[in-house]
Amino acid sequence: MSAKKKNLDVYLGEIFKQFVALKDDDFKRSQEVFKSVFEQFKQKMGEQCNYFGTYASQVLYAGSVYDGIKVSKLDEFDMDIVIRLPVNYQDDGENGIIIENAEPGFVTLKIVKAFDNLDKQKEWENRHRVTRDWRDSDKYFLQNKFRHWLHSIVQKTLNELNGQVTVNGVTYLMKYKMSGPAYTLNIRNADGEDHFLLDVDLVPVIRFLLPRWPEGYRMMEGSQVKEWLAVPKPNKAVADESQRNRLWRLSFQDYERDMIKGCSQLKNIIRLVKKLRDARGMKAIASYYIKTLFLWKVQKTEDKKYWQRKLSVIFREMVEELYNAIKEKNIPYFWNENNNLIQGVKETLLNDYAEKLKQVLDSIDANDVEKVAYALLTTDEIKEFKESEFYKKQEANLPADNVIVRSISISSSSSCSTNIQIPNKKQDDDKVFDLVKSLISKVDRLTTRVEQQDDKIMKLEKELQELKNETNQNSTQLSVDILENKKEEVLEMKNTQDTEVTDLLCFG
Repeated sequence: MSAKKKNLDVYLGEIFKQFVALKDDDFKRSQEVFKSVFEQFKQKMGEQCNYFGTYASQVLYAGSVYDGIKVSKLDEFDMDIVIRLPVNYQDDGENGIIIENAEPGFVTLKIVKAFDNLDKQKEWENRHRVTRDWRDSDKYFLQNKFRHWLHSIVQKTLNELNGQVTVNGVTYLMKYKMSGPAYTLNIRNADGEDHFLLDVDLVPVIRFLLPRWPEGYRMMEGSQVKEWLAVPKPNKAVADESQRNRLWRLSFQDYERDMIKGCSQLKNIIRLVKKLRDARGMKAIASYYIKTLFLWKVQKTEDKKYWQRKLSVIFREMVEELYNAIKEKNIPYFWNENNNLIQGVKETLLNDYAEKLKQVLDSIDANDVEKVAYALLTTDEIKEFKESEFYKKQEANLPADNVIVRSISISSSSSCSTNIQIPNKKQDDDKVFDLVKSLISKVDRLTTRVEQQDDKIMKLEKELQELKNETNQNSTQLSVDILENKKEEVLEMKNTQDTEVTDLLCFG
């Protein structure tokens, strides 16, 4: 089969299925293990520090898992632990928290009288004494001290638990390591045939509610979201350590999640672009930089129908967006465009990345489907892909009565045209028989697929109801987040059932 006859949408859909989509079993097990392990762990953390036990109000998902744009394997979670401060958040003066703009994307937090008076309260020795080292001599809240405080609690908790917890009879070992500004909890099973490994980044955050808002940052009119975060992750571009320790990174993750909600194929396109980045070795382009380009596109198009078009069309446009941004050496931060997210990336690297993306765009425009597909895969994955039933079927160049032309759209129903040469009266009865036999076989497989999908949906809805009951009994934010993810999973399954049925009719 020549390259021109191959359908890029079909290939992108298959690559997504084989190398990008999270496996259902992996996703379910990772969530269940993490939820069970972390609930035990968080309870023990509260026993190590009275301040944590009193003021650690919520645990929030963050990062790619939270956004639904994780690629290939669910082997990590980003967790934000919301820590309340014993101050009046709505007071922007010396009796509350003074928020000052710093480098674009960062603020400083100044706490004056509210902390000065803590040592006069009766809870000082028992609860608030840990806050003594959280400020410098100018009353600025230090993000490095705040992180180190959480680190000490996690380390004490690990020692208390002897580095292990048991869930449903399975023992999981835990280790703790520093990874850049974050601290990562490694969870793995002690034994068993199925190897399990999960990394959890634990980050303490300060949460602010409207009407508090950092000056000079974009506000989303009409949004139901009311909160934003200050995250203790330093600005590496600032050389002066004392100044760097004062800087808190801003996070508007709930607003961003709200923006991309209902944008049909957007999440899957992000995952394909991230897969392209990984396969092409573009390590300096962080996932958030790619997500930022999509936020700008959502804001520019102002129409969620944009994301309902053919997969290949949107994929090409977003690869071009990334190419142009890297070529111009600028990915402006969505919330404050004065912040160029790739300002610190070496020019030689950006030039190399631009050339790689240009080659992909040229391949798409030339309809060189295989070359585009291989750009998304590593050497080992290309070998695996060539050995797949899908690839062999494509290369077989089936006769016209079996060749199907279709347009696939992940997570949304797609149309297809089926070209079956109906034999005329002069054709042999054997050909008629073979054709009918082929159609009957397709119907049988279609019936089986529908039954399997119905079973999956019923199972997910049952789990959803059980989780809802559990959440009503123990209303933790973590349970609520998992419930929301499960809701989306059920809806996704329902939305894709028609697509899978169409795919089967088209491909057989």
